[in-house]
Amino acid sequence: MAVLQQSDDNRETLARVELLVATTWNCNLQCSYCFVGNRGLAENIEPMSVDAARHIVDVLDEEFSDAETVCLHFYGGEPFCNLPAMNAMVERALAKDENKFIFAVTTNGAAATPEVIELLGRANFGVVVSIDGPPEIHDECRKDKAGKSTHATVMNFLHELRKKTSCRVRGSAVVRSGWPLAKAAAYLKSLDVDMIKSQAVRTAGAEAYSLNEEERTEYLADLEKLGLQIIEDIRQERPPRDDRFTSRVFQLLKNEPRQRFCGAGITMFGITPDALVLPCILLEAANNSLGSINDRGFREKGRRWVENHPREKKCAHCSALPLCGGGCPAMMPFCGESECDIVRKNCDVARMIYRQFAGEPEKLLVLAGI
Repeated sequence: MAVLQQSDDNRETLARVELLVATTWNCNLQCSYCFVGNRGLAENIEPMSVDAARHIVDVLDEEFSDAETVCLHFYGGEPFCNLPAMNAMVERALAKDENKFIFAVTTNGAAATPEVIELLGRANFGVVVSIDGPPEIHDECRKDKAGKSTHATVMNFLHELRKKTSCRVRGSAVVRSGWPLAKAAAYLKSLDVDMIKSQAVRTAGAEAYSLNEEERTEYLADLEKLGLQIIEDIRQERPPRDDRFTSRVFQLLKNEPRQRFCGAGITMFGITPDALVLPCILLEAANNSLGSINDRGFREKGRRWVENHPREKKCAHCSALPLCGGGCPAMMPFCGESECDIVRKNCDVARMIYRQFAGEPEKLLVLAGI
């Protein structure tokens, strides 16, 4: 989560702000469990133009003059489906103050070209690539618009990315019915990636790929097993490749309760293809718009949005609140109590990891690569 800090003259400044940018909602795949598509976030909006992309960077440079680092995280849709706008944003940002802008992308890896690889390498992107599992698992849900399998294409993208760039890469898998967390995490660890992320599919109710009650119980048990593996990694002074518990362990180390789940509306914003600003790109625009980026008032509107979206009353007595902050504003209305169960377990496992090293907290620094 991005943080605020005090400058030498006691002004509050931003250490880092992250913009989740959707230059297009178009996608070359038709994944059965697509969160964006299933929520109707991507309807009837034209892709971002090159001129608009450049202008947005100019606005962000001015509006976040108090930020040390501005991360442009390309999202979607599939970002590579609008490579001209993406490239225009990167070129404009690289022309600004040295090292102010950094770059990340979440991609399905199935629309990459030599031009994409070159761009990612030139701007030293952090890359999150979706690889659910081996071909028979991945290709069951992640097909292209023609119904063709994509696993081989994604693996080729990963190979080219590692061969031709020094980008830091995170493999990301969706855990779904019939494909448990333990197996998803083990598969990702077998790949040539720096970090891994494997999370339960987000659904509003029972779907063919939703975890059933028994599978949800298994998922929570697997989270605890991952925690035990991380404890062993720490003992061996190995930085864990799964960092889902790290931020909460450091909260405990610093004795800092989390005031909010994330920085939405303060240190994190979403930008849609038509230049609408949201507190998060995964929130519905109808009830959460902060206006056009051209209005230049989105930061103040973001603060008001936070004030108008307090924690739910039920959170007050939850043992996870100090480490949770009140739940994800995008996921909670959609996933409900199942999301709470997962977050509570993540908090419990973070406490378990912290307790193991309470007497020698310096060992926890390996979680930060120190």
